[in-house]
Amino acid sequence: MTVIELGCGLRKAEGAIGLDINPRSDADVLCNLDSGKLPFRDSSVDKVRANDVLEHVDNFVAVVEDIWRILKPGGVLEVSAPFMSSVNYFSDPTHRRAFTSMSFDYFISGTNASRYRYSDAEFELLSVEYDKYEYDSRSFLNRMILKWANANKPRYESRYAFLFPVYQIYFELRAIK
Repeated sequence: MTVIELGCGLRKAEGAIGLDINPRSDADVLCNLDSGKLPFRDSSVDKVRANDVLEHVDNFVAVVEDIWRILKPGGVLEVSAPFMSSVNYFSDPTHRRAFTSMSFDYFISGTNASRYRYSDAEFELLSVEYDKYEYDSRSFLNRMILKWANANKPRYESRYAFLFPVYQIYFELRAIK
């Protein structure tokens, strides 16, 4: 199984091929995601992980299109990114965007945003979840709010996200080819 870890930094997952722009990282390949093309053949990768990296790119659509290009049919894209109400989003001057549960709708057929798609890249949304790995460390009340928010994403995002902020949002998407 070929796994690519974009923006691997100093904590590349074992067995993954790490890409990063920083020469001091654990990257196997130095690459600027905004440069155009990822250095992999079309439909050659089983999984791409992008943990805390897509919020830094200049052209989000072009980068996601290129990820789609290298994924095999049915290949999986895993993303973690700062949620729109996260203090982590606002405190990092290198962040270009924050994410909501609809951030990939442009690439998912049947969504409102997909009506405007001028791209061949298409994904199926397998899951989207807030603060997936921080759940157990929260108080009982915060766990209940998080559980409600995950079950009611549109309502939470439109009304309560800044009253009860979460930090991260996690996506799992499958390439449709």
